[in-house]
Amino acid sequence: MFWMNDQARWKSNIIRWAGELGFVSIGFTSAEPIDGLTQLLQARIDLGAATPFENKEIRQRIAPQAVWPDCQTIVALACPLPYSSFPQEGEGVLARSAVGEDYHHLMAQKISRLVEIMAVNDWPGTSRRQVDSGPLVERAFARRAGIGWIGRNQNLIIPGYGSFVALALLLLDQELEPDQPSIPDHCGTCQRCVQACPAQILGKEPFAAKHCVSYLTQSKEVLTPEEGERLGLRIFGCDTCQEVCPHNNKRIEQETASSSPSSLRRGVDLKDTLNLTKGEFQRRFKATAAGWRGKGVLQRNASFALRNLQSVPPIITPNWR
Repeated sequence: MFWMNDQARWKSNIIRWAGELGFVSIGFTSAEPIDGLTQLLQARIDLGAATPFENKEIRQRIAPQAVWPDCQTIVALACPLPYSSFPQEGEGVLARSAVGEDYHHLMAQKISRLVEIMAVNDWPGTSRRQVDSGPLVERAFARRAGIGWIGRNQNLIIPGYGSFVALALLLLDQELEPDQPSIPDHCGTCQRCVQACPAQILGKEPFAAKHCVSYLTQSKEVLTPEEGERLGLRIFGCDTCQEVCPHNNKRIEQETASSSPSSLRRGVDLKDTLNLTKGEFQRRFKATAAGWRGKGVLQRNASFALRNLQSVPPIITPNWR
């Protein structure tokens, strides 16, 4: 166990090293279970509102020591998603998290490097990590670590950065003093995300994640005609509730100003996507977060998008997607 001055030194160093690696927000919290989530998560399961991606063992979602018994501290880490250019009229739409190199891999590499730096500087313990695909509810621990609040759109919102970030958790077997969750909810009475949600599921409890359009674009289940229509031109993911959020205005303005022909692009040719060969899929999508569900899911979504494009010509504006 560290003395208090050792804890402060390690926290300061971890924050500095993580910042140098590109993490924009770093917070510390204990390994205590998250209070108040059990009933909500169970209700989602009981009502069939949870997605198949969610671990049904609720204890593993809220209690770090149920995942790793040695855990004493959790470091919550956030890294901004890369800037990318807006789709052109008639193109299929990728979410910001689905362009460029897969953020799961990038975050894992950054955390591995952070752990290496800690070891070189005589960190006495061991660690585990989680980048999106683990059981722990990352947003809840990030909130308790004081790096942001969970907005009405269900995303963690970080002051000064908004919600277009990737989250990860670093679990440590040494005790470090937790930060206080000092950031209050700044959504206020705003209802923009609730009104814009294509599935109309925000602002209702429990949150019906299984009906979220982002989930639908990733599901391998057969979509109903109504669900397919709800996709609009989305090929993978859905940013709608985040794009209308006032806390992302600065990000979207900067993204618009920085767009160039060489930028990462969120627009894809629908017919090309529908006719992807295995080789083209490997080259264009496999290394991105949109590639993990395979070629068939993207082609199914492109088929719906072409149908939707023909029935209602879209109007492309930054707040439309």
